[in-house]
This record gives sequence, C-alpha cells and structure tokens, in this order.
Amino acid sequence: MKYNREILRQLLTALTDPELYESLDNFPSVRNQFSDNQQKYLKVETILNHFETCQNGEDEEGFPKFLEVIKRCNNTAYKNYVKRLESSEDKGVSSLSDLKKGVNLDTKLIDELTNIFPEQDDLFWQCVKQVYQDFLWQLSQPDLELEPDNLSGYLLLQLEDWPEKTIILEFIPRLLAYLSTKYSNQYLKIVRNLQKIANKHIDISPVMTIDALKESLRNFKQEYKKSLDINYYLIIEIKDSQSHPNLFQISGWLTKNNIADYLKPLTNQHLRVKIEENKTQEQYYKKENIKEIVKSFITQITNAQEIQELIIEFFLPSSLFGWEVDKWKFDSSDIICLGIVHEVRIRSLDRLKPMYNLYKNRWENKWRYVKRCVSPLPQFLNSDLNCNVNTLIGQLQDKKIVGLKLTSALKSNHEEIASALYYSGTPIALWFRSEPPEGDCKTELDNLLQHDLSQLSTQVRTQRSQPERHISLIWDDPNRLIPTYQLK
Repeated sequence: MKYNREILRQLLTALTDPELYESLDNFPSVRNQFSDNQQKYLKVETILNHFETCQNGEDEEGFPKFLEVIKRCNNTAYKNYVKRLESSEDKGVSSLSDLKKGVNLDTKLIDELTNIFPEQDDLFWQCVKQVYQDFLWQLSQPDLELEPDNLSGYLLLQLEDWPEKTIILEFIPRLLAYLSTKYSNQYLKIVRNLQKIANKHIDISPVMTIDALKESLRNFKQEYKKSLDINYYLIIEIKDSQSHPNLFQISGWLTKNNIADYLKPLTNQHLRVKIEENKTQEQYYKKENIKEIVKSFITQITNAQEIQELIIEFFLPSSLFGWEVDKWKFDSSDIICLGIVHEVRIRSLDRLKPMYNLYKNRWENKWRYVKRCVSPLPQFLNSDLNCNVNTLIGQLQDKKIVGLKLTSALKSNHEEIASALYYSGTPIALWFRSEPPEGDCKTELDNLLQHDLSQLSTQVRTQRSQPERHISLIWDDPNRLIPTYQLK
C-alpha cells in the first residue's frame, strides 16, 4: 500500500494507547524505544521514523504487516486511512523516495528553524502556536486540540511533513507578519533570521520567488493588522433578585477588544430601591431605573472621549433573555431604538457559573471556528423547538456547529435554549421574538448568514432598522467577559 507520512500520522493518532501498543507486536525494537509516560505524539513520531526506513528498502515487508495488525485492532480507523489515502493528492507517491521529491522530509529546513528558536520565552511559542493554527485553518486542516506539554517540539515535528514551498511561502511569512505586527520590537532578531532562511531557500529553488514571498507577507500583515482594529465595548451586567421579584442589580464598564488592555468602571448615581430587610447594602433597581442607568453609562462615555462606534453587550441571566434591550428608548420622545444606534448583543451571564466550567473548552474550541467562518450558514443548526432540550444538546454537540438558529419565533422557554447552548459550548444563537412581517423566520435569518460570520452583528443591526424586526442575538466571545469573572 502507498506510503503517506501525514495520513499515516492521522491513522496512528486515531488509535487508542492499547491499540497503538498492540500494533507493534511484530516490532518489539520499535516498542522498546517508548518510555514510561511518554506523550503519544512522540510515540507516533518514533513509529513514523521507523517505517520511513522500511520504505527505503531495509524492511519493505514490515509496513504491510503493520497495517494488517491495525486493521484487526481498529477497522474503522483503518478504513478511514484507506479513504484518505485514495483521495489524497499524493496518489502517484509509491515510496518514501518519491515522496521526498515534494516534501521536506530531510528536515534541513526544520533544523534551521530549530537553530534560531532556542530558549525562546513562552510568549513566543504561543505566537508560533497561534500562527500554526491560522496556517492550518488556511489549508482547511484545523487542529483544535493543540495543547501538548512540549509545544515547541510538537510544532517543529508537525512542520516536518509539509512541503518546503508551503513552509517558505505560507508558514514563515505568516509568522513574520504576526510577530512584526503584534510584537514589532520584541522579536527583531528572530524576524531577521527568518527572512534570511526564507531568502536562502528561495535563491536555490526553481519554483519559488522573492516576489511571491513579499506578496504573502503583505497579505498576512493586512490580515493581522485588521485584527488589531480597536472596538470599544460597553459591558453591562444585569442580575435579577431571587428574593425580590422585578428588582435588579446593574454594573457597567467601558473596555476595548482586550479587557486586559483597557478597563474603566462606570459610575451609577441613581437612587436604589430601599428594602427594609436588605442588610447587605446591595443596590436594587426597577426595570425603568435600569434603562436610565444604561443611558447614563452611554452619556459618561460620550462625554469623556470620542468613540466612533460603541458596541453594547448585555450580560443577562437566561431568565431575562426575553428582554428587548435592542428596542429600548430612553425618553418618551425618542423615536430611535438603542439597537439601531449601536450594535446590541446579548451575553450569557449564567454560562459563567461554576457548574458550566466543565464545558468551557467546548465553548472556546467552537469560538475558534467562529473567528474564521466565512460561510456560516452550514455551521448553524436549525431548530423549531419541537424537540426536548436533551435532543437539542445532542444536535449541538458537533464541534463545527457554532450557532443555533430558531425557525419560529421564541416567546418563552429561554432557559431551556440557554442550557442547550451552555452544555454544548455553542457561542451564538439567533431568533425572532415575533414573526417577521414579510417572509418567515428561517428565510429572514438565513439572509443574515450570507456573509462572513464576523459581520453578523452588523447585519442584525441593519435588519433591526426595518419595521417590526424583533431579533435577538447571543454572541458569546469567551475572550471578553465581565471583569469580575475575567480577572479572577
């Protein structure tokens, strides 16, 4: 059977530890190289390196025998391996010597990268990790579970299996762009050395040019600079009182994209509702007072500094998801709603409770898809609310489903919808609070999902300016939370 290192790696990674161990029954010399508590990816590399030697003619019979054992251990993984092999672009590759003509398996380039990366700080390797993730997304091969203990060794091993041209014209310029854009003065020496390595390999390559490198670098710099565009956020936390119905607590902050870079608490001078038995000095307000306080928050911000666009995020408990915060008007004479002047999003306050910490990784992983989703419609689950909440949670478990789209108006049962989002880690939900005057809920919401997903909030704001468009949007970015939670 044809040899393809990367596809074989996927097969070995899919095996359980006992299956991986059993697959080497006929190869004790390989298994004896394993050490106690050795990470799985290092075991996989040991196996791959052994069978590359086999492909070079030392033991060509060994590889088919190895695959036969895997087939018995895990037939499903084996079948997937065969399918990937048959559909791969390397159908003409029959041996490692053929493969080396197009792939950087002699590790010369990797050795050069290794030599200029020694003893770098954790921040640098987190940068490399982010760039590698972006690199994989660009090539439609995301690796959402990229959390090995030895990050530097893992990343360099992964790069071994990519063609030299891909590393030089895709990965290196992306890393150069990321470092020079976000840490312009911190890694100057590494940036210069990376450029020298890329230029040297291009000079001796018949298929790469300096102009192609410059074009890639220019495009990636534009991409990362765009991600640095500063947005201002008014973050509002509203909590309902468990012991006093129709009374609420409120806090507000002004922040930027990264809450660690800028955070300004907003003051509240409104008189609280007096409660005789309230001995904790907690401040409670009626709903009409809450609106006045939100207005005062906005006034404080506009009086203090000039901000072109202010995004407002309401952190609400699920019991308040029915609030039409985007339709709020602050004076009886107002004809303009809050959600037309600003992008208004609902955030999930209950999701931050300790009981949901177990599902935080699901939430963060799905958000990685959100940031790169340019065709969002297939990534949204349609639901008509006829199924029970357990069924809905099961449907949302797919890690590529990033949003829930309700095909009928939602007027109640907000808590059930919210729990499905929390347990599945789904960060986005979109629904009408009443039937649209034209068309139907599904068609109208589908129209909002025809653009890059990063534009959804803007599209919703535009749609809210149309008559009788009562749309709710949950947009839960795990990287920007209320300060009392995020700064713990």
